[in-house]
Order: sequence, then C-alpha cells, then structure tokens
Amino acid sequence: MYRIVDVIEHRYRALVLLGTFESLRWGEIIGLQRRDIDLDAGTVRVERVPVPTTNMRGMSSLPRHEVPVIRPAAWRVQPTWTSLLPKGVKSCPPLGATDGHTNWVSAVTTAVFDGRAVAVTGGGDDTVRVWDLSTGERVGAPWTGHTNAVRALAMSVLDGCPVVVSGGDDDTVRVWELASGRPVGEPFDLQADSVEALAIAERHGRQVVVTGCYDTTVRVWDLETRQEVMAPIRGHTGPVYAVATAVLDGRWVAVTGGDRTVRVWDLETGDPVGSPFTGHSGYVSAVAVAELTAGHLVVVSGGYQTTTRVSDLATGLPVGDLPRSADLEAVTTMVVHGRLMAITCNSNEPTIQVWDLKTTELVGELFPQHPRTLHAVATAVVDGRQVVVSSCDGGSVRVSDLVVGQPADKPVRHDAAITAVATTSVAGRPVAVTGSDDETVRVWDLDTGDQVCQPLMDHTGAVTAVAATQVDGRAMAITGGKDGNVHLWDLALGKAAGAPLTTHRLPITAVAADNTDDPPRAITASDDKTIRVWDLRTGEETGNPRKSDHRWVQDLATTTLDDQPVAVLGRWGGGFRVRDLTVNRDTGLQTTGSNGKSVRLVAATIVDGRPIAITTNDDWRDPPMKVWDVATAQQIGQLSMGTVVALAATTIDGHPIAIAASHRTVAAWSLTTFDRIIPDIEFLDSVNAVAATPQGHIVVCFDRDIAVLTATRSS
Repeated sequence: MYRIVDVIEHRYRALVLLGTFESLRWGEIIGLQRRDIDLDAGTVRVERVPVPTTNMRGMSSLPRHEVPVIRPAAWRVQPTWTSLLPKGVKSCPPLGATDGHTNWVSAVTTAVFDGRAVAVTGGGDDTVRVWDLSTGERVGAPWTGHTNAVRALAMSVLDGCPVVVSGGDDDTVRVWELASGRPVGEPFDLQADSVEALAIAERHGRQVVVTGCYDTTVRVWDLETRQEVMAPIRGHTGPVYAVATAVLDGRWVAVTGGDRTVRVWDLETGDPVGSPFTGHSGYVSAVAVAELTAGHLVVVSGGYQTTTRVSDLATGLPVGDLPRSADLEAVTTMVVHGRLMAITCNSNEPTIQVWDLKTTELVGELFPQHPRTLHAVATAVVDGRQVVVSSCDGGSVRVSDLVVGQPADKPVRHDAAITAVATTSVAGRPVAVTGSDDETVRVWDLDTGDQVCQPLMDHTGAVTAVAATQVDGRAMAITGGKDGNVHLWDLALGKAAGAPLTTHRLPITAVAADNTDDPPRAITASDDKTIRVWDLRTGEETGNPRKSDHRWVQDLATTTLDDQPVAVLGRWGGGFRVRDLTVNRDTGLQTTGSNGKSVRLVAATIVDGRPIAITTNDDWRDPPMKVWDVATAQQIGQLSMGTVVALAATTIDGHPIAIAASHRTVAAWSLTTFDRIIPDIEFLDSVNAVAATPQGHIVVCFDRDIAVLTATRSS
C-alpha cells in the first residue's frame, strides 16, 4: 500500500506514476481516487506502507521484499532516434491531457503573448483553447460560442490588441481577444455552408479575412466592420479546403485549393491571377506560401491521393515534388539554420516530415506519437527552441522539437523487414544487434543511432533469430537463419568469430545466450526438432542434441535457477519446460496441463532473486501473455494485450518490466504489479521485434526500421 508524500511539479505528462518503474495501483493509494490526482499538475511522490502480502489478480504471488521510500516516483519514455533518418526523431507528451479537447482538433496556430509562446487550437468539440507552450498547461477556460466544429484559425491584431479569428461548421467567423478569450463584436454570418479555411490579408490598407467555404466560394470580409468587401469569388468546382495569402508583385493575393487545382486571386479586384495550377490527381486540402529565395515565392500544395507539389507562385509552373508525401493533411513552413523548410503531415503516416524546399529532400522526421491521424501543424519558438505543434483526430495536441539533419541519399536502414533483435555492449557502449530478411546482421549504437560496424553478411538466407552476450569481456552475437546455420560474430572487430555452426538441418527458430557459468554458452532451436548447446569460446557443441518436446520449439530464453544456467523452452501444448544448459538435458520441471496451442514467444528476467518467465501462444482466445514463477512452474499473473507479435523482459534499477508489441502498438508492464507503466506507443508499421536493456533502452523494430526509446528518471 502507498501513501502520498509530496507532489512534484513537472512539464511533461509522460512522467508515469511509477515507483522507479513499478506502477502504482490506484486502489492501494490511501484515501485517494484517480480523480483526486491531477497528472498534469505534478508527479505523486509516494512511500510504501507495510501491509500483509496478498495475491495479485487472484494468482499466487512471489515473495515481495519491503521497498524503501521511493523518491521520486516518475519516469518518462523519450524516443531517441530511428533509422528512418539518422537521429531524426524527437517527441513530447500531449498538452492538456486531462483538460484538453474532447474531439478531433483540426486547426492550430501559434503566437507570442506577454513574452510567452502560446498555441491556439480548435476542433470538433466546438471550442477554441489556448496553451502555454513552455508549461503545456491550458491558459484560461475554453472559448465557447461556436455551435459546431471549429475548422480554421488565424492570428491578427485589431486596435493594437492581438486577436484570434476562427471559423467552422456553424457557418460563422468569430473574433476573440487573445488575452481574455472574450468575443470581439458579433460573428460574421457567411451563409455559405461551413468555413473550411481562412487567412488574413490587407485590402486598401485595411485588414481582411479571406475564407474558403464549402459552397465552393472564396469570400473576403473587413476584419473590423465585419462587412463583405466584394462579391463571392467563384471558380472552384468543389469545396475550398485551403487558403493562404501573400504579396505578389506589390499586390495582395489569395492562394486557394479545393478541387484538383490551386488558384490565385487578386484581392483588390477578385479576379484570377494567371491560370489555375494543375497536376494534382486529387482534391487539394492544404496550401502554404513561402519565399524560396529573395523575391521568389512558391506554393506548397497537396491533398487526398495526390503528391505534394512545389510550384512557382507567379507562373504556376512546377518547381518540384516532395517524394513520399501523398495524402497531405497540413503544411507550414519555417526557416531553420538559414534553410527554408516545409513541415508536412499525411493521413497515412503518424510522423511529421521536414523537407528542405530548395532541394525537395527529406531532412527530418518527427514522431509525436499521436494516437490517430494528424490533422494540423504549426511552428513556434519555445525557450529558444524551434518546435512543431501538431494535433490529431483523437483530440491530442503535442509539441515536438524541430530536428533537421543533412539530406540522406539512402536512409541508414535494413533493405527488408527486421526479424529479430538483441542487446549487449561494445567497448562499454550499449548496442542493438538486428537480423533481417535482407540476410544481413547490423549493429547499432543505442545512444547515437550510428552503425558500429559494416553489415555482417555471411548468411545465405533470411536471419531468423539473434542473441548477444559478453565472452571474456568481448561482445559476441549469435545469429541463426533460414539456411539452418548458426553464426558467431565478434562485434568489436565486426567480423565472424569462427566458422558457421552447420549441424542443424532446417531453419533456426530461436537463439539465446548465457554467460553466467563457465564456459559461456548459446542454445539454439530449429525446425529439425532439436535443441543444441554451444561453447561460445570454441564453437564446439556441448552435450548431445535433444528432441524438443517431440515437436518444435518456437522460442526460448535463458535465466538462472538455483544459481545454475537454464533455458526456458516454450512448449507445444502451452507453458514451458526447463532445460539444464550445462548438460543440455531436461530438468523435469515444466508447467502442467495442455491447451493444444504452441507457445510462440518466451521472455525471462529476475524478480526478487527468482526467475520469472512470460509466454504467449498462438490462440488469440487465451490471455495473450502469462507470467510464471519458473522455480515452481506456477502462473502468477497475466498481461493483457491484443495479438502479441514481439516480447522482451529486463530489469531496470531493480524493477522488472516486460515489453510487448501488438501490430503497431508497443506497451510496457511492471512485472511486480502487472500494470502498464508507460502510455502505449504507436509506430508507423507492424512491429516485428522488441528488446530492452538494464540501462533503460527500449528497442523497437518495425518493418525495415529500428527505433530506440530511452526510459529516464525525472527528478
């Protein structure tokens, strides 16, 4: 049981209520309920109150030692890098996670007010909200007045005061004081279905609001008098989803997109400027105007099922296309280190892309971890840092550091899907070893994303299993492949540590390593139904090959039992059996019963000095992950998730955790409470393999790419 000791202020909601990676269960906090603690206001510091041990989740529990006062009790998981682009991933937790929008957020703009950077957001809950970008906290109450969804926002100044202009599905445009959130005058009544987009410009020296409307029109309104200053501009054949404004040859123009065209309009006369920009294969839903070089304005435009194009504003001629940028949801621009960047988000990717507009090359990729499709992006400078503010159709608003690197001719990545990953250290630095369908093994520095050596390329088929360990102080990887061969690699030298081990006759299904005894060993399982153990110093097989439970072993893990090295083998009928690594012989210890389903994944770690194992089988109707006390072969808990495709376990600062993936989602649990300890994280593609280190690295392999998340203590 726990009681509150203190509340520590923090900036980021991703600080999870953990006792140094041990999640608190709300029922154990004396006198408090979930609603009594504001996660955005602070992190709860707790201490354990001695109580009698009870079973967890109705299962028999491991003996639990008394835990001293835990200070502080907060961790966060920060994406560090990904091989999509070298060192190109940053992200942060959502703004207003407990008091934010309750529906999708489709509009974001930013401003500086009273010396602080703020974001203004609007969306499907009919409200406009303001956020302090330094603290992540909401500024004031939500602005209410719209009677339907807010789809567009812009900033301006009226009578010397900053104002926000908003428009949406209630067919109105409204003006608000940024300082107070009070309405300024009456709404504009458009009578044009909904307002899809708006921007601010000047006409005859007065500020005007240019609106793109669902009824295919573009309308222009005096910001102060709220009067329409010209007849509706017509020309688009569908709703006008995007509006931007600029000064072209000394005159204000509006740039609009909606059907498959981008059109430019003279705001003095309402006449078209030049011919429509053609070439888009779908409707245009986002446009931005930027100065590419001195006096040279370009339009970035894109939308549904069409490539994002860069066009000359004066002529409409194409300047270039942004590759891998179809289905554009939003675009904005910013100058970073003297280079003009376009920041885009697409409906088919959970990332934000950063493009060098001069070269049209992808130079950064932000991973803000929105749970659903991104809708809007804006830029700001917060405490001297350039950031991107983004929103999604799930209501979250997040701020990501704007990371820009050098163009990558070829991203550092595997050429086919990654199939397996393991971790160790090389020269004192933590590394991940990945195997792939491209028949290569790669070694990655977990802190920097650099490859430690050239790809290891002796496999003649896809790499199916990877393990890593230390042998006499040197890092070694053990990999198995579809060709049935097992390879040993010296990771410091970046080359084979001996001839391939060719005794297996069919593809390798699992590999694990152990260096707790002498000699250090590897254990391998194969589709030939044998289990083999190898001396990692000599490469010689030790003991006789043993039949693997009469059928196949799909996965296994190593641990220690009574100070002896053992392997935990997944059984064909469910559960596990234990094998003595010193003699490659079954110990007779195994789980009882059979559900007829093979165990597909196995992970193991130590809890309070006792080995525990996590298993999952091929039956989606069973609890996906079962947690076992290896010494007694009894189940002690379960971890709930969808169909589990990857599994790992480790112990960080004395706290055992499990990492698992289901399709694109990665989650983590405490193995003492069986509670989730970090928010679920979504990836771009299906996750194939995960690993974790005692230093707090969580390695996630999805499709051809590898992402590293770092768990850090917040104090």
